[in-house]
Amino acid sequence: MNDWELIRQFKKIQEIKRKSRKRRYRRSRLDKYRREIEVITDHGASWRDIATWLRQERRIKVHPTTVGRAIDRWRGDQDDEA
Repeated sequence: MNDWELIRQFKKIQEIKRKSRKRRYRRSRLDKYRREIEVITDHGASWRDIATWLRQERRIKVHPTTVGRAIDRWRGDQDDEA
């Protein structure tokens, strides 16, 4: 096996690994309620309060940590835009 063939195989393996590490973003169920959640958050609601509100008013069962992750992601999006 010559050096070129070895390098080609190595690059192919690197490409496979890179694709497997690629982060896949799936739209969150919470994205539909982003504006409402942001308003509630601005008025001092905790993640648990928002999760309870979603469960009772919107019939969506999510863990409070999921709410927190969504809020953090949205804030990161706003920072990128500014």
